[in-house]
Formats: sequence, C-alpha cells, structure tokens
Amino acid sequence: MNVLFEHIESPNRCYKGVSIDEQVCRHHLQNAVRDNLKDSQEWQDSLDRLRALRDETGFEASDGLLADIQALENEEIEVQQFRVGEAYAEVILEQEFSCRFHWNENRDTRNPKGNKTGADLVGFIEVEDQVLFLFGEVKTSSETANRPPQVMTGAKGVENQLRDLYNDRSKRLILISYLKNKMRHFPEGHQFRRDFEASQRAYYSGIEYYHLFGVLVRDVEADGRDISSSYERLKEHVLEPKGIKLLAMYLPIRKEDWVEIINDRD
Repeated sequence: MNVLFEHIESPNRCYKGVSIDEQVCRHHLQNAVRDNLKDSQEWQDSLDRLRALRDETGFEASDGLLADIQALENEEIEVQQFRVGEAYAEVILEQEFSCRFHWNENRDTRNPKGNKTGADLVGFIEVEDQVLFLFGEVKTSSETANRPPQVMTGAKGVENQLRDLYNDRSKRLILISYLKNKMRHFPEGHQFRRDFEASQRAYYSGIEYYHLFGVLVRDVEADGRDISSSYERLKEHVLEPKGIKLLAMYLPIRKEDWVEIINDRD
C-alpha cells in the first residue's frame, strides 16, 4: 500500500489517499476479499456438516443433500461491485488501520445481493492503545467529472451519512445493540468481548468517545480533492474528541473486472 496524499491533524482526525499495487490487489481480491464476501468460515462449516451427514454410517443420502454439497463446493461469488468495495474496505482497515470486524455481516442477511442496513462499517478501532466503537460508510465510484464524486457529497453520500451517524444517537444505539447481541457467539475472554466492553466504557464516559470512518473506493487516477473538501466540512461538524477519518483507496483494476477475478483462482 502506497500513501499518495494525507493530512493528519491528530491520531483521531485525518484523511489519506492510498494506492494498491496490481499484483497485491489481485491477491486481495482472490483471497481476503473473497473470504469476506463468501464468509469462508461459515461456508466451510456448512460444507463439513453436510459431508459428515452424507458419510454417516447407515444414512441414505438424498439427491437434495448431494446437490447442496455440490452447490457449495462449486459456489461462486455473485455480488454487485459496491459490495466488493465494502469488503475490500474492511480488509484494508483491518490490515492497515487497527480496525477489527469480528462478525461477518453476511451471516445476518437473507439476500446477499442486498444493501447493509444501519451502516456499512460496524466494529472497533484501536487509537493510542484505546479501543473505540467504529461506525462508517463505504462508497465505490469511477466518476471523474466531479472531484469529490457525488457518492461523497450527494444526498446519500458519505458526508451526509457520517453526519447522520453523528447526529442520530438512536441510530448509534441500534448499532451498539447489534454488536452486543453478537457477543453470545463468542466465549468469555474472546477479543470481541474485550473490544466491546472497552468501547462501551469509552462511549459512555464523560467525553463519549467513538470514531466515524468514511471510505471511498476508486478505480481511477488519484486526486486529493476526492476527500479533502469533504473532510474539511466534516471536521467542523463532528466535534472533538469524536474521531473522524476519511480514506480514499485507488485500485489499479477496473471495478467491472473485480468479480471475475474473485472467482478465477486458477
């Protein structure tokens, strides 16, 4: 990952533009991004359970069971490009920005081609040895006519969505409750539980500390104007000590090719 431009006011408030090498990008798409979209852990568990049932002594496997095993074994990723952008954003935030998303939200959707509800990013971020709730939005765009693109500044763009997360306490409570409800899936002492408890303490402290993060995924030439003006407006609205960070990711592969590359692992 190469830093193309950045502006850092503090560990809590900054924006950055990064590029990713083509070979690295292809590797991400075929591995970490694919695993995120497929929820590989759950996929493998489902496949293992069906195979165990098929191989159970004395069990007569139905045609439907065999068909479902084959479907899982041959499953391909079929998603819209914006979902690839969201998954890629999570991968980079985890690898490079001390963020943690312990729960794959694909487990909560009945329609894998649909939009996420509430916020695109719901997890945790570690800043100066403190763990905080992370709420964020991700947009993917190839637009070059406007800098910043409309997915940043439009009515449903990143700017307005982050403002809404900042203004709407009830929306944040729903997202926090969502995370709390996931703790039952993890044993005592798990990192998820430690992250949630630390973030909850920070959130309900006198300074009500949490982070907002906006990510713009691009397959065009880099331009600092993509996020700089949005950051200047947001930092005036999102008051300290709340964190506000924007990231522009510039990928060397056209978004129209992402899904094909994800499914081509030969």
